Amino acid sequence: MSDEKIFDRLDRLMNERDFVSGIHNYCDRWCERCLFTSKCMVYAMEEEEQREAERAGKTETDPFAYVHQVFQEVSEKLRQWADEQGIDLNAEPDEDMKIAEVKRKSGESDFVSIESEAYGKWLMNWLKENHTETETIKKELGNTDTHALAAFTDALEVLGWYMFFPAAKFRRASSDPYEVSDTGHADRNGSAKVAIIAVERTMAALAVVLRYMPSHEDEKLDALIRLDRIRKQALLDYPEAMAFKRPGLDD
Repeated sequence: MSDEKIFDRLDRLMNERDFVSGIHNYCDRWCERCLFTSKCMVYAMEEEEQREAERAGKTETDPFAYVHQVFQEVSEKLRQWADEQGIDLNAEPDEDMKIAEVKRKSGESDFVSIESEAYGKWLMNWLKENHTETETIKKELGNTDTHALAAFTDALEVLGWYMFFPAAKFRRASSDPYEVSDTGHADRNGSAKVAIIAVERTMAALAVVLRYMPSHEDEKLDALIRLDRIRKQALLDYPEAMAFKRPGLDD
């Protein structure tokens, strides 16, 4: 790992590149398909780390060592900032944070995250149980229709990528301990929006898979109905979510 400090590297990259602040907070983490990686500081940092590993002759990076380094430096920066601002990091949380924490523990408005997680578990089992069939379909399409093969393969990749993603983002939206603040309100809407978008993309992918696996029509239609209910409930729970402008992504 380079001797360059994480925050020194951040400063250098921010001076060299035109990043969009916060763009990584509300994306779907699918960098390979993202059109905005040139604007993302997180992606740039990961590229830097990979280059450092290659220069050091490593075949792959050590994510735990990197996370440890980041944690150590962030902890030190936090202590310095707290000292400068006269803030006691060991103090009890204020009343607003306590109220938000009670709401989080009560599971208020948590239907969509619970249902999304249940769907994710169902999909994981379905993909395992039908792996042989999906691979057979890929081989058949490869011999007859390469465009159909690309569509089917892409749909399966989308299903896999977003399997548990909505549940995680909905849970963040419903349990953010800082939701009582303006920043928390924005994070709530941003997290809910990317979760809803993921649900919609999953529904589209399911429809494609169903086209090539008609024998699974009943269970796939049940899954689509389930996802549509999640989507509709999420729109009710987070009425401002879809109007929220994610930095760099919705400009």
